[in-house]
Amino acid sequence: MRAEMEGMTSGMRTQAVKYSADSMQKFKQGVDELITQLKGSDASAGKLKADPVTRTQFGGGGAAWAEAQGAYAAYDEVLGKLVQLSSLLNDCLEGLGIAVVASKNGMEEMDDDIKRKMIQIHQRTYDAKEKADKEAGRGAPESEGSKGAEGDSSLK
Repeated sequence: MRAEMEGMTSGMRTQAVKYSADSMQKFKQGVDELITQLKGSDASAGKLKADPVTRTQFGGGGAAWAEAQGAYAAYDEVLGKLVQLSSLLNDCLEGLGIAVVASKNGMEEMDDDIKRKMIQIHQRTYDAKEKADKEAGRGAPESEGSKGAEGDSSLK
């Protein structure tokens, strides 16, 4: 891809990133339709949480069966992840729609409430990524400048 870009003339690069109002409007309409479909489907965050299964429905009342408790814990964890995924997907689609509008008019022309909404979407997405990384045992990679002499074997 990079070789292709380096081989392009400057006029071709300009043409490649030229804004087309019609195509962007079609794209935004498609994104808006996806949001509507998601919110109306059984995969919407509200519907996923609407009729949860309780622990007692797994049997072994009073947590008498360890297997039933384990099955319920797994169900509850998966349901929580699905609700979060649905919410994040909605945020991503909404952010994409906002970005399409911003690509036409520029961020300066956007209302402050839309800017705040985009910042909130970014923060929720960032927080979800940080949480997922922590749960998976992945830490943030250290930048080159943050390594001390202890962490750099070339200085030993």
